Amino acid sequence: MAGFSRRGALVGLTALGTAAFMGRAAQARAARGPHTPPLDIVTGEDGFSAPSTAGAGAVSFRLRTTSRLTGAVGLARLRRGVSKAEFGTRLRRVFATEGAENVEAAKALMAAAELYGGGFTHIGTETGFTVELEPGRYLILEFLDFEGGRGRNPAPGQEYVRTLTVHQRPEQTPSGPPSAVVTAREVPGVGPRFELRGRLKPGHPLHYVNRMRDQVDELVLYPITDDAVTEDDIQAFFDRTLPVPPFDITRWLGTPPLSPGRGALLTPPLSPGRYAAVTWVTSIHDARPLAAHGQHRILTVA
Repeated sequence: MAGFSRRGALVGLTALGTAAFMGRAAQARAARGPHTPPLDIVTGEDGFSAPSTAGAGAVSFRLRTTSRLTGAVGLARLRRGVSKAEFGTRLRRVFATEGAENVEAAKALMAAAELYGGGFTHIGTETGFTVELEPGRYLILEFLDFEGGRGRNPAPGQEYVRTLTVHQRPEQTPSGPPSAVVTAREVPGVGPRFELRGRLKPGHPLHYVNRMRDQVDELVLYPITDDAVTEDDIQAFFDRTLPVPPFDITRWLGTPPLSPGRGALLTPPLSPGRYAAVTWVTSIHDARPLAAHGQHRILTVA
């Protein structure tokens, strides 16, 4: 399992993720299930609004932020015997450590909770995500609250965290089949990579799956405004030989970290053009960002 760390100018933005494997079975449910309105989450310096209940199955959320200090919202489910305070302490430690200490902090976090992903958004837009939830209790949280100066920097225990109670209901899914699938996996002899199947289209869902072994992972999408940017430029940025990011780091979309084997059905507001797909999650082996090991890709939306 791996940590995820973003510090200083290089420090990227937090990532979330979602649960569920929106494959053929989920698509079959979509064909016969009625549409369900998304549940709204609004985060900002003036407050945090999130649903308290939902029906089991494919649950859709719509995320909006009113501040640049918020906008990285995800879901987690605590493991038996773990308190909300203990989870918060372990999450803060992940963002406050480096190297071997960061790897151990990430392992402790994954032992405390299952991460279901979520969504990234920025001021002026909204993003959607769908997670497959079983009956039980979950946490909806603002990840940036746990990153110190990256976010609002509230005192421990004052972070935006709300309880979501999921009750049993007939399974439904609100979205049609995705136009593209992005899979995070370890390619033998090569390293961690993002694989693409299908084509990204504006207004169509995107399915993200974490197939990394024992490694949490995320998918962060940034628009690329310069047509000359290549994947070599992205690698140079993560190698710290390029001083500024070759993508618009202020406009992030995608999903925060997902536990291994989890997937997310995302509906980010993608416009036609090129996007950098990256991850700031750090490797369980050396605590370097997985993107520095080559897990990044330029995706075209058309």
